[in-house]
Amino acid sequence: MSKATPRIFTAELKGNSRERGFQHGRILKAPICHAVNFYREFFAEHVGIDSQEMRRRASRFIESTARISGLLMSEYEGLAEGSGQTLEDIFALSARYEITYETVKLGECSNVFVGPKRSADGRALLGMNWEWRPEVLDFRAVLISRCDDLPDHIVVTECGQPGKYGVNEHGVASIESGLGCSQATSDGDALFVVVLRHVLAQSDLTSAARVIREHLSEATISFFLADGSGCGINYEISPTGVAERQLGLDEVYWHTNHCLLTEEPCSFEDSFVRAERWRELTGAADGVTWQTVGRWLADTENGPNAICKAPNPALSHTTTWLQTLCSIVIDPYQRALWVSNGLSSQNPYVRFDFDSRCPNPDN
Repeated sequence: MSKATPRIFTAELKGNSRERGFQHGRILKAPICHAVNFYREFFAEHVGIDSQEMRRRASRFIESTARISGLLMSEYEGLAEGSGQTLEDIFALSARYEITYETVKLGECSNVFVGPKRSADGRALLGMNWEWRPEVLDFRAVLISRCDDLPDHIVVTECGQPGKYGVNEHGVASIESGLGCSQATSDGDALFVVVLRHVLAQSDLTSAARVIREHLSEATISFFLADGSGCGINYEISPTGVAERQLGLDEVYWHTNHCLLTEEPCSFEDSFVRAERWRELTGAADGVTWQTVGRWLADTENGPNAICKAPNPALSHTTTWLQTLCSIVIDPYQRALWVSNGLSSQNPYVRFDFDSRCPNPDN
C-alpha cells in the first residue's frame, strides 16, 4: 500500500506584519523546526556546508530584504520570535534555492498563462507545478493573511517562509520557475521569495512589475504576473539582464526552465521535453477553464520528464531528487486559487479564497 501524502498545513494570520510573522511562527512551530532540521542535514550532505556556514550564506540576504520592504523584514523577525528559531535559520528556509544553486543546478517547476480571450469565462488564469524535494511534503502550507498594513493575500509556501506563490485582494497574482542559464546568478541580490511576496504587497500590476524590475532576484528566475483585468507579464531574470514579455489577451503561454526571451543556454533536457508537451497541450486550446489548466498540470506523459513529476526512488541519494509537491491554479479576477495536495495526477484540487476559513493546527 502506498504511503498517504502528508496534509498541507493551513493557517489564518491577522494584524500587522510583525504580528502575522509571530502567529506564523507560533502556529506552525513544529513543521518549521522540521524544515530547519531538514535543510541543515540537506546542506551538509548535498552542498557540503555546516550549520554555521548555512546561516552565514542566508544572512547575506537580510540587508537586501530590509531595503526592499521594512514590513516584510518585520514579518521575518516576528516569524523567528514566534518559532523560537534564529533569524538566520529562518532566512535559510527562504534562501534554500539560492544556497543549493551555488553548487548544483536545478530544473524545476512549470508555469502557464491563459489569456481571457482563450478562457471559457473571459478571465485570465495562471497555473504552476511546484517541484522540489519529496521531503518538503511534510512542511508545505497555505496561508491566508488578513493584514492591517498590507493588502490581504493568500500564498502557497513552505512553513517558515513568509510566502511564495499567490494572489492578493487587488487581484495581483504571481508565480515563478527556475531558469538554467550560462551562470548560476543574475546581477541581483534579492531572494526570489522576497520579490514574490513584495509583488503581493502592490495594489496594481504596474506597481508589481516595477518590483520585478527594480529588485532583481539573485537567482535566475522566470516570473509570471497577472491581474484581475486579464493582463499578464513574463519576466526572465538571467545573466543577460531583465527580459520582459507582455502576455496577450488571446494567447496561452507556458514556461519551463529554459529562457524563451534570450539566447541563454540551458542544459536541462527535461525542460525541453516538458516544453514540447506544453505545446501539444495548449496549441489549439480554447474555452479553457481552471479545470483545464488543472488537467494540464496533472499530465504524466513522458514518464520521468512529465509535467506532473512523480518521485523516482532511484534518485533519492541525489540533490536533484524532485517531485511535484502541488499544482496551483490561480484566478486573479476571483481572487481564488486551487491547490492539489501532492501529485495532481492522483489528488484533487481544493479551492482557497478570502471567504475560506483555515483552521489553525492548534485550534
